[in-house]
Amino acid sequence: MNDYVIFAVCFAVACLFLAAMFLYNVYRGVNDTLANAHIGAVYNFRYFQPLTGVCERYLAKIVNIRKLTDYEIARLNWSSDYRNGDKSFARSNTLVTCLMNNGDYRNFYAERSDMCKRSAAGDLMFRWGFAHLF
Repeated sequence: MNDYVIFAVCFAVACLFLAAMFLYNVYRGVNDTLANAHIGAVYNFRYFQPLTGVCERYLAKIVNIRKLTDYEIARLNWSSDYRNGDKSFARSNTLVTCLMNNGDYRNFYAERSDMCKRSAAGDLMFRWGFAHLF
């Protein structure tokens, strides 16, 4: 009976170790930036929202990267109603479209993100449909 208990404890420790490594890879992948992101890769990043002044963490799959020219930024500032009268709001050059874990698409300015990690385990989470857990 002692052999079964020892085996069960070793198996439980091994499972916990694998789960810890999986979560480590989701949250602490390879250092990267959204400005240099690869389309189709999953990134875990913190984004500064200037409207509320808080930072939020996201796990998202990169769908598209658009480099904006100065003319496009000026045109967006002129035509968009988003924060139209706010003088402290400034758009940056790299607009990244991401697929969120709930299936929505969202745009982020890459220069407002930090603590960005490219995650191999995060890609598995998106493929298996478990990204909504994080």
